[in-house]
Amino acid sequence: MISLHDILKHKAQLFFTPKWLTRVTHIAPTTSINWLVTQHLNKVFEAHTAEGELDFLADKQLCIEVSNLPLTLLISLEPTSKKLQVYTIKQDQLPVKSIKYDGKLTGSSDTFLCLISGKHDPDTLFFSRKLTIQGDTELCLTVKNWLDTQEPHNSLPTWLFNELTHYIETLP
Repeated sequence: MISLHDILKHKAQLFFTPKWLTRVTHIAPTTSINWLVTQHLNKVFEAHTAEGELDFLADKQLCIEVSNLPLTLLISLEPTSKKLQVYTIKQDQLPVKSIKYDGKLTGSSDTFLCLISGKHDPDTLFFSRKLTIQGDTELCLTVKNWLDTQEPHNSLPTWLFNELTHYIETLP
């Protein structure tokens, strides 16, 4: 017979959100988050959008829901300007159920931080049920596979990548 102790020792440990990320998410206005994320993504992925690597986002709405923060991002690609469009929504302002999207990736902040840092690949997070997919499965899998090919140290400022790596290394 399996004891409760045996069950609990095999249970995955919980992820915890860094305090600074929680504060920023709650305090910062959505327009500021929206502007910052849009500017950074367009700068980092400028070559990728010019080469057509992100054309799978054209006229699509990808929803990224951070489950332990009141934060949802809608990302799409404007086909004529080849610019990423980001719309930030705080769930206390608009219920997630009322958001229209084609595909949706959901995970905790630590799941996305592990993904961004390169500590875990998207497949590991998906099969461990830390990253979930809804809606247009092909779109979500394309995004997941594309993210797996990216080098995180090239996408983030050095200081932020180092801080993120340090935080991720402290996770169980």
